[in-house]
Amino acid sequence: MKLMGIDYGRRRIGVAVSDDEGRLARSIGIVDRKTHPDHIDELIRIITQENPAAIIFGLPLSIDDEETAMSKEVREFATVIEQRVNLPIHFIDESFTSKKAAELMMHRKKKARRDKSLSDRIAACLILQEYIDRF
Repeated sequence: MKLMGIDYGRRRIGVAVSDDEGRLARSIGIVDRKTHPDHIDELIRIITQENPAAIIFGLPLSIDDEETAMSKEVREFATVIEQRVNLPIHFIDESFTSKKAAELMMHRKKKARRDKSLSDRIAACLILQEYIDRF
């Protein structure tokens, strides 16, 4: 079962998909909200093209596993997407995915380490892979 992972951000939205068996996550890119003012339509286009069975959103919780202002924003965004694509939506705690992404990027060349879009793509993969491994 193919799944899609989303790392929601106010500037960029990282997107990852699994293989058809739902075992391994891979990045398929980002939606840059600055260059795509119609970012929701662009994300819907990607979802339609990839045809996942479900979408997993990373949910930024506080250190006490409490909702934050950003997690509420993610939930609102996910509701908009859910209404447009009619697919099951799941959430998984994305705490520390940005830190893990930064650690993975440390092994890249210096210029690549500063690539914020790469960090968002990696974070989407980590979110999705965490969900796959857990469930």
